[in-house]
Amino acid sequence: MSETAQGGIIVICGLIVFIYGILRWVIWGKSRAQRFIEKAQKNGCKAKAVCVKTKDLHKSTNRDIYRIVKKKYEYMVNGQKYYITLKFESGVMKNPPYYITVYYDKRRPKKAVYAYEGSREKQVQTGCGYTALATFCTMFLVARLLAHLFS
Repeated sequence: MSETAQGGIIVICGLIVFIYGILRWVIWGKSRAQRFIEKAQKNGCKAKAVCVKTKDLHKSTNRDIYRIVKKKYEYMVNGQKYYITLKFESGVMKNPPYYITVYYDKRRPKKAVYAYEGSREKQVQTGCGYTALATFCTMFLVARLLAHLFS
């Protein structure tokens, strides 16, 4: 088989996986966090959390325009205190929130998800990453397979 035909097969396989990935992981997809939040919303398991501890993991130096901040939040369920720890990457002018909304499991309130984790924006970002990774892996594997078959 010619190199042009092999290249065409590789591109077609990559295109099929790319289209599938966009549909499955970006347009129709729901992350585990989104499904968890939907279930918690049905059960009315929503709480406001307040920041109780902040730690800078990476402070901006010289011309860096970002920092990584670790925050510990406290929320109350049925008079009991629970905690959730989150990491934020933020720009110089942007500070992580002091108050957040968390959704928790009805049976195990200790298990909670930050509302942003289940946002559409986060799903699109993650879905695009999965799509790109799957496309490149598929193209690489098909190229290796064709090289092995026709060498």
